Amino acid sequence: MKWLNCAKMKVLLVVFVAAIVLGDGSAKADFTWVQKADMPTPRWAPTSAVVNGKIYVIGGGSDETDFEYLSTVEEYDPATDTWTTKADMPTARGWTSPSSAVVDGKIYVIGGDDGSADWSTPTVEEYDPATDTWTQKADMPTSRWCLATCAFNGKIYAIGGYPPGNYMGLKTVEVYDPVTDTWTRKADMPLGMGILNAQVVKGKIYAVGGRPGLHSEPWLQEYDPANDTWTQKANLPVDTSSMGSVVWGDKIAVIGGWEWSMDYPYTTMQVYDTETDVWTREEDVPFLRASFSAELVNNRIYVIGGTDRPHPCPALSTVYEFGPLVDFNADGLVDIGDLLMMIDNWGTDESLYDIGPMPWGDSIVDVNDLEVLMSYWGQQILPLDLIAYWRLDETEGDTAYDSIGGEYDAGVFGGALWQPTGGQVDGAILLDGIDDYISTPFIVNPAGGKFSVFAWIKGGAPGQVIFSQADNANWLLAEALEGKLMTELQPAGRTGRSLISDVVITDGDWHRVGLVWDYYQARMLYVDDVEVARDTPTSLESSEDGLYIGAGKDLEAGTFWTGLIDDVRIYNRAITP
Repeated sequence: MKWLNCAKMKVLLVVFVAAIVLGDGSAKADFTWVQKADMPTPRWAPTSAVVNGKIYVIGGGSDETDFEYLSTVEEYDPATDTWTTKADMPTARGWTSPSSAVVDGKIYVIGGDDGSADWSTPTVEEYDPATDTWTQKADMPTSRWCLATCAFNGKIYAIGGYPPGNYMGLKTVEVYDPVTDTWTRKADMPLGMGILNAQVVKGKIYAVGGRPGLHSEPWLQEYDPANDTWTQKANLPVDTSSMGSVVWGDKIAVIGGWEWSMDYPYTTMQVYDTETDVWTREEDVPFLRASFSAELVNNRIYVIGGTDRPHPCPALSTVYEFGPLVDFNADGLVDIGDLLMMIDNWGTDESLYDIGPMPWGDSIVDVNDLEVLMSYWGQQILPLDLIAYWRLDETEGDTAYDSIGGEYDAGVFGGALWQPTGGQVDGAILLDGIDDYISTPFIVNPAGGKFSVFAWIKGGAPGQVIFSQADNANWLLAEALEGKLMTELQPAGRTGRSLISDVVITDGDWHRVGLVWDYYQARMLYVDDVEVARDTPTSLESSEDGLYIGAGKDLEAGTFWTGLIDDVRIYNRAITP
């Protein structure tokens, strides 16, 4: 218990107890995008709904090059990041992206395109997640596809859409009562729209964006169910359709979509304040996306499936979570390092650590922020800009697996030994300094833009290499005299020179070493998350060859690493630990 004598730990215990005593579970956070487990079935233009904290993704279309509408139902549990297959929907259909709603724990899927000659169906089917069963309900009076639905006061509002066989946006509004299984006509929407979204905020329904024909418009229309009246509101900054949207407190967040589906999708995030009738453009999302599912669970946005291309649209299975930024030192793990960084900034207005309440913090690092951080304790956070990641936790075999999609699985050569419990982060690999090394495919061209490389190392000797690019340069190594961290990756030509730090890394202790290139701005070396050297070359050598871990660029004798290497990461941006 010696660590309890540390002043920081005493403060930590005080504030942690305060969080338990004072916390009311309402803390929310600033957000960043993280990739989650893929959906089992790739699809675009499905519908989705949330019941008891789980997301149900229903129907949709397969890849347009091998097109079919799906009846598939898959349940996503954000708490465990796992998927479960459920009972198929009786009527396979697509173009249903926002056309389902939840009343009393049951999901109602309404209309859509069932693949018939007129592209449309009035079908209504009810799904009960508790029993995993489907029930046929009364047809919608107006057959349509690409409509939007939302639930309010126990009833479901079906708004707009396209009629059978064409792309002329409808003004039609019909209300379904699940108790009586009946439909009622309401006042028409002023501007007919298809492929729109509908959301409810404080008793008002907002019909967002969409297309009156083939091209999108920026229109926002507000409906008052109490008076059965419509009002035109402020236009979206970017006209869009086939987008995703969620309600965030009193605001509506609108993500991605198309101007029309022969162009590439947007990366926009637009946020509407229902109190002030004002739109703002937030930071773009890091992916192209249209015709996808978007849901909010525990103050986190989930973007599921969809497509990232024009027609013919490939169906995607990717899942992204817009959740709290809690991995402050960017090492991929929420742990004591992140806690200490927050404690060091306790009581300040430092924006990096002011992660609660949602969405932009409250200008002070306090109990609210600590509650959010602790809810992620021990979790691995893999950001979208992490493009290759070798945990090196294997127990046998000659493959070092890439944890980011498996695209960069690497070969292990020379008989290197796996150390399942000997790493800084779980396992590691032990290299003998003679002929052991790891070889990866091509991943990054140093001349192509910003990037960062980080790894944990232990051991080594002067002149030995941690990371290199075949036939190009040694990126991270111990310099030949004293074992100081250095890089030989430099501009081509006579003006280039190595960058050498003053920190010895061959002392037998664990060190986290890194090289960061900020593209025309700075070349930086890090040891244990502290910057130890910097200069400002104007470029780096170009290469499109593979990478070596634990050996020099030419696999020459004397460059092979003697010791342990663990948790190697490559980012496509300049990381500041």
